[in-house]
Order: sequence, then structure tokens, then C-alpha cells
Amino acid sequence: MKDTLVVYYSFSGNSKKVAEYVKNKLGADILELEPLVPFSDDYDEVVDEWQNNDIKRDVEIKPINVDLSNYSKVVLITGTWWYGITPVMKKFLKENDLSGKDVIVAASNAGWIGHCFKDYETLAKGNIKGKLDLLFSANELERDKMLTTINELDRWIEKL
Repeated sequence: MKDTLVVYYSFSGNSKKVAEYVKNKLGADILELEPLVPFSDDYDEVVDEWQNNDIKRDVEIKPINVDLSNYSKVVLITGTWWYGITPVMKKFLKENDLSGKDVIVAASNAGWIGHCFKDYETLAKGNIKGKLDLLFSANELERDKMLTTINELDRWIEKL
């Protein structure tokens, strides 16, 4: 499906694993979003800086090297930061118009999805065609363990 682009931001690596899986299953193109100034590797510092992660708060991101007009379908995958989508994904959606495209979204989280899907709908201007809550372990020693099953993920991908 070369008319499909998977766009993701991943702080911990969980969203990246899912994005690469979706890309491979669909034969899609992929775009990794990155903050212009990298976030700290220290989780506590990131918490201190971003725990007020409202939809109006921005972070600058690196320029994207993809022509979005080449795609009719865009899959967006990001983590959940304090009940919303990550600042990096928010900035991408504020800067890029996905009107007229089928937009499919996923949010990885450890059991508190919050208003992620509302954020996506607001910023993608109502073009959401499908959603997936990607649940990962909340256990500190197993944060990379996906609790959403591969079968659930595959069923979601089949609907794309």
C-alpha cells in the first residue's frame, strides 16, 4: 500500500515497534517525527517539563522530508503523555493539513488513554477513520511489554 504513510513519534520505543510492524504488514512508507531539541533521557526531567501537556502547548519538530500529497491514507501512532497525545505529534498535526485523507490513529499507553482520541480528532479536523488503544504494561520492569495482542493489532491493520 504505497499510498499509505505511517507517521509516528516514540519516546520509549513502544510506538516505534508498532509503527514498524504496521509499515511491514502494509508495505507502507514510514516517517519518524523528532523534536528539534531532543527531550532529556531522564524520565523525571521529562515529567517535570511536560506534565502540563495540554493541546495548546507546542514543541518545535525537525522538518519532515515527505510529500504528504502522495498519500491518501495516514496512520498516526504516538504515546500518551499525561492523558493526551505527545507534543511532537500535536505539532505535526498543527503544521500539516490531512484534509481529504483517511486518518487512522493509535495511542500507546499503560492504561490511561485520557483524551488522546479527542486530541487526534480536534487536530486532524474530523478525518479519523479508525482508532486503536495500544496497551502496554504499567509494571516498571516490563514497560516494553505490549498487552494489546498481535491478533488485535492484526485485525486493526486488516481494516486499514
